[in-house]
Amino acid sequence: MSEQTFPSTVTIDVTRPVLPGRERPIALVSLGSTEPNGLVIWGSEAMRELRRELSAIDTSQVEAVVVTGNEKSFGAGANLKEIRAAQFDGGSEDYIGSGHEAFGVLAEMPVPTFSLITGVALGGGLELALHTDFRLATSGKAPMGLPECRLGFFPGWGGVYLLPHLVGAEAALNIIVTDSMRGRNLKPAKAAEIGLVDAVLDAAPGTDEWETAWQRWVVEALEGKHEPRRAAADEQTWQAAVDKAAAKAHAAWHGAAPGPVAAIDLVGRARTDTRQANGAAAVQLFSSIVQSDAARASLYAFELVSARSKQAANVPDAAVRPIKKAAVIGAGLMAGQLASLLAQGARVPVVMTDLDDERLATGVQRTRDRFTAQAEKGRMSAEQAEQLGSLISGAESPQDLADADFVIEAVFEELDVKRQVFAQWEPVIKEDAILATNTSSLSITAMGRDLQHPERLVGFHVFNPVEVTPLLEIVAGEKTDDSTLATAFDLAAKLRRIAVRVEDAPSFVVNRVLTRMFDSIGRAMDAGGDPETVDHALDAMGLPMTPLQLLDFVGPAVLVHITHTMNDAYPQRFTLSPWLDAVADAGLKNTLPARGESSETYLSEGANEALERTRRENGVTAQSGDGAGGQLLTRVQDALAEEIGYMLDEGVVASARDIDLCMILGANYPFHLGGITPYLDRCGAAERVRGARFNAAQQ
Repeated sequence: MSEQTFPSTVTIDVTRPVLPGRERPIALVSLGSTEPNGLVIWGSEAMRELRRELSAIDTSQVEAVVVTGNEKSFGAGANLKEIRAAQFDGGSEDYIGSGHEAFGVLAEMPVPTFSLITGVALGGGLELALHTDFRLATSGKAPMGLPECRLGFFPGWGGVYLLPHLVGAEAALNIIVTDSMRGRNLKPAKAAEIGLVDAVLDAAPGTDEWETAWQRWVVEALEGKHEPRRAAADEQTWQAAVDKAAAKAHAAWHGAAPGPVAAIDLVGRARTDTRQANGAAAVQLFSSIVQSDAARASLYAFELVSARSKQAANVPDAAVRPIKKAAVIGAGLMAGQLASLLAQGARVPVVMTDLDDERLATGVQRTRDRFTAQAEKGRMSAEQAEQLGSLISGAESPQDLADADFVIEAVFEELDVKRQVFAQWEPVIKEDAILATNTSSLSITAMGRDLQHPERLVGFHVFNPVEVTPLLEIVAGEKTDDSTLATAFDLAAKLRRIAVRVEDAPSFVVNRVLTRMFDSIGRAMDAGGDPETVDHALDAMGLPMTPLQLLDFVGPAVLVHITHTMNDAYPQRFTLSPWLDAVADAGLKNTLPARGESSETYLSEGANEALERTRRENGVTAQSGDGAGGQLLTRVQDALAEEIGYMLDEGVVASARDIDLCMILGANYPFHLGGITPYLDRCGAAERVRGARFNAAQQ
């Protein structure tokens, strides 16, 4: 498929043990990795090896074939480097075909077949298991899933055919499309609940208990005590599930992500197709999908996130100071989230403080209750929740913060307020303690202007909601020293956050990009554009929310505050929207009707009244909205390309890859955009505005 070679890293060992109480042997196919206890990754050469080994099994001499993984992995999917190569030379047919051929040998065995899912079973690993009659999993948290749609393509080795026949079309589409695009996988217990696995064995692979448990279950199956599962293929139910998934895909991505559309089509065909016919269609379709712009961007995004989750970039080579105790200034909702994040991630005591004792007591208890709530949801044990809760305390005097190594403020987003907070606490804490701010837009340099030690002040912007947003912008002020930055990166890793280094500039990365996008939306609204047309002008990008949905999620007051910050810094590019200002001034939480709220207009009643009033005051009449569709999309594309270009020219981040990472992790921008710069390259905005592509995805 390519001049590149991709040698197999999979080891395959076939033995013929006799199970307890049986007379004839089984063929035990043990999968492993050339790296000790590494992940089982399937490339075309490994597939050819598997086909040879399976074809060599004389089924007249064995009573069953059992496939098992190593203690870490049953199969962690395809070799993405090989797929990446196929995106450029068009050679994916052989690769995908080799998988169907190898797995097909297993599916056509005339004896019962079993998969022992000993660890991770993702993508091709799970598809391999689907080709056997029975699947046994180990208890634990090893993920199972089919993540291919999120990567820009679809399960190409039979999952789109076999899974709906096993668990039903609706459950299969949830796994193949919905869970995949959201980056979610199944745990073994859930897999058993929906019928994906036949049993979950309460034993750890590699132990005598595991060997005894799976052998006993296989023997019971050979004795006829277990039957292979198969879902009913009722035409009406099956088609209803396919139609529902297709409608959701269109509403969510508007054709911007072709992988899910292809997967849904193949699941639809699977009800009447043979496995071979569906597989042949998948091979042909995969070749075109994998070479699409969306697939290239998706794989770029995945590789970027994977690499940065293992190792942050642009981290100073400087001493990392130990963090043995942390303090949070403030006791509101965000302060509580920061306190729980620090306690749970760094496992250090966290002391909270506030001006009001009652507010402080409430904040401390609310933070402890967060751990209790997680325990009730099964995310941790009651003992763990109690231990973490005991790390949270409220300050009884300023001296309770004197020995903190990391002090972060989470107070009102006003520069003077934050400067006053630091002026109050700097004399109290020790000289080598780090001072951090969770500001989302304000200048770190200005905030530390009057500090005795501005070199220890750093921006530590954790995104909301804290529990689900993995990005952390680490912002360097003009005087922030390397040791402070290195310590901040080290702490971010302990908190399981992916950190990006940002130089001090208004609104940093995510909020600056989003605010520039909203600037075009606000201008269109103020100029008389039809609200519904304006709100759906960006649908072709396949964003997770429309602009007004995102506005309501962030909060109009928050956006207006950031907009004013950006207007102060760059008045020629960031304008103040009379409508948005009016919405924020009125204290409105929603610009769209809230759930269950009726409205005669597209906007909520209050937002619509504000729009009509501000238009009247500014002499604007409503337009038909014709100019707010494709023209507005182009204006947004160009605005984003311009602003990102300025950010790179200013050195806000080291490269376009940093901006892509921030938009993926901080704004939930989809993989099929590649973050943002690959999209701006392929839609022509980068060349229209800058005269050259960002070339972030190396396409």
